[in-house]
Amino acid sequence: MPILDKNDVPMEELSPGTHRWALVDGSKGSESTSVGDVVIGPGAKVATHTHPTEEAMVILEGELEAILGDDVVTVREGHTVLAPPGVKHGFVNRSGANARVLAIFPTAHMERTLVDD
Repeated sequence: MPILDKNDVPMEELSPGTHRWALVDGSKGSESTSVGDVVIGPGAKVATHTHPTEEAMVILEGELEAILGDDVVTVREGHTVLAPPGVKHGFVNRSGANARVLAIFPTAHMERTLVDD
């Protein structure tokens, strides 16, 4: 059983103030799961995008404005956003503190397509 350590994973900047760590995916031996740890700083966002698979996003810390399809909803720690395949989604952090999201995909090779708003 592999034990994966976030400290061994390089940080990727998705956009200014938004950072992602790919905790689990095909490059780490997974055959069917991807998990990312995303930190969204104050005033930062996760650009609106889609995936060919669904995505479950667990809000671990903070408060965010979540975009899901045509809806915009405030979510906070303890909430989970479930984006169906092909449905646009993203986040904006309008608070004064970091927010943290665990992004979970049913595929070892996550694909993302940015959507123009």
